[in-house]
Formats: sequence, C-alpha cells, structure tokens
Amino acid sequence: MSKTTKLLSLFLLFSLLISSSAKAAKKLTCATTHYPPYTVFDESKNEFIGSDMALLQVLFKSLDLDVEVVNLPWARLKQEIEESRYDCYFSLGKFPNREVYLDYTSTPIHITKIGVFTPKNSKRLDLTKKVVGVHRGINFHLDITNLHQLENATFKKLPSNDVLFKMLIHERLDAVITSKVVGEYVLKSSYPNFMANVTSISHYQLPTYLAFKKGATDINVINKALLKIKKTHPELFQK
Repeated sequence: MSKTTKLLSLFLLFSLLISSSAKAAKKLTCATTHYPPYTVFDESKNEFIGSDMALLQVLFKSLDLDVEVVNLPWARLKQEIEESRYDCYFSLGKFPNREVYLDYTSTPIHITKIGVFTPKNSKRLDLTKKVVGVHRGINFHLDITNLHQLENATFKKLPSNDVLFKMLIHERLDAVITSKVVGEYVLKSSYPNFMANVTSISHYQLPTYLAFKKGATDINVINKALLKIKKTHPELFQK
C-alpha cells in the first residue's frame, strides 16, 4: 500500500469517526407531564410509560434520535415553552400563542374527548350552583359552558386528576370535568369501587401533538416518519 493510499485511508477513517461522534452527540430533551394513561411516570424507574410514550419511542427509534424525556408539572411545562429550554414537548393542544415558539407535527398523538363525572346517585345532570372540579391550567370547561347549566356552576381548580377524583369521592365536589379517557383510567386504577356517571361531550375533540422548539429539528422529517408509523402501526393511534 502506497503512502498516499495509507494517508487517504486514515483520512477516511478519521472522517467516519468524527461523523459518528457528531451523530452520537446529537441528543434531544423533551418535556412532558404525568397524565395517565397517555404518559405515566414510574417513580421507581424514573421513566415514562403509557400509550403516547409507546408511539413516540417507535418514532424516535425510526429516526435514530437519542431523546431524554423529562417529567414536569403541567403548569411548569407551559411556562417552559416560552423559555425554550427544551427541544420538544408532548402532548400539546395546538394554540396560536404556542405556535410562536413551536413547530407542531401534522399528525396528532391522540385526540382528547371530555367527560363530566358525577356520583352514581345523581339523578339528573344539572350543574346549577354545583361545585365542579377542573384540572388547573386545562380549560376544557370553558369550551362547554352552554351545557348542563354549567355557566351557573362554581369551579374549583385543582393540581391533578388524582386530587379531583379524591375530592369527588369524599363529596367535596359535585362533579369533575376532565379527559374522558384519563378520568376513566384514574377511577379504574385508584377507585375501582366508586360508581360514577360519565357523560360524554360528544361534539368536543382536542387533537394533541408532539411539538418541537423552532430550529431543534426538521419537522418535515418528523412528519413523514409519523405518517409512515400510522400506516404500519395504526394500533398505536387508536385510543
């Protein structure tokens, strides 16, 4: 092997090593919150599981992305969007004030539907002068104020769905308004003996998305990969 050939081989090897190191160094940090069954934070393992996580793990693996997922309280997560300290967030509703800072995927991660939860002994869903619990920072109730005399109710904002249902069971709330899927999950997993009426708000749907800080990645690449997964693994989107 000539000296020139050896030098060329060494140069190519060095270039490959540099390229590989650069690729390995590419790491994204995403923020989400404990919102079962979509994102469930396992404190013993310091990691997330859940249906949204299952989908996103397939997505990140398909793109060979090294992603660290950080657990934040919902109120803190919303503040962080403007601070731009994280590369991506999920699962978020798409609103103009957030789109200033974020690029959203074109395909939603899941579709939120609302449920009104009341004790089983409630004869009629009339929320006039009733105390209704809602998740602090999630304003589902503002979108359905014309239903069930909700405009005449008193709202109590609480920090989590677990707290909301605990207060409902202890008769400190007359009703809870939250995601139907989330509410049913909380009742089944934590309060299986509590009998509740669940009234679905059929006309309301809120798509939620994976969103990236502007410039953090090529959103078109993410969109193509997500659409491909929807075709090959449609069960990951059926919630």
